[in-house]
Amino acid sequence: MEIEQAPSRISDVTVFRLKGPFTLSTMFAFQDSLRNAGVNGAIVDLTDVPYLDSAGLGVLLGQFAHAQRAGKKFALVGISARVRIIFEITNTDKALPIFATQADAENSF
Repeated sequence: MEIEQAPSRISDVTVFRLKGPFTLSTMFAFQDSLRNAGVNGAIVDLTDVPYLDSAGLGVLLGQFAHAQRAGKKFALVGISARVRIIFEITNTDKALPIFATQADAENSF
């Protein structure tokens, strides 16, 4: 999986654009990026993620919980229909902050 980082228009928020399957074998690099001391908020763009397994979902849930405890911003954007089904089956679509676009997520902050 490729991970691109870009600044958000919201200060102290980093946009992570993921490309490729988000699975147990690809999640560690993303976890390392999220743990970067300079990341105070995150928007995770899943537009180019064709598949997400339970390990990937666990990383997103863990980061959301960490962000809530630390008072940091966190949002998911660009979720495909196939990936959205995983969130719906696990009912995590009701818990996670999911937005259609980066601008929608930024406006929610």
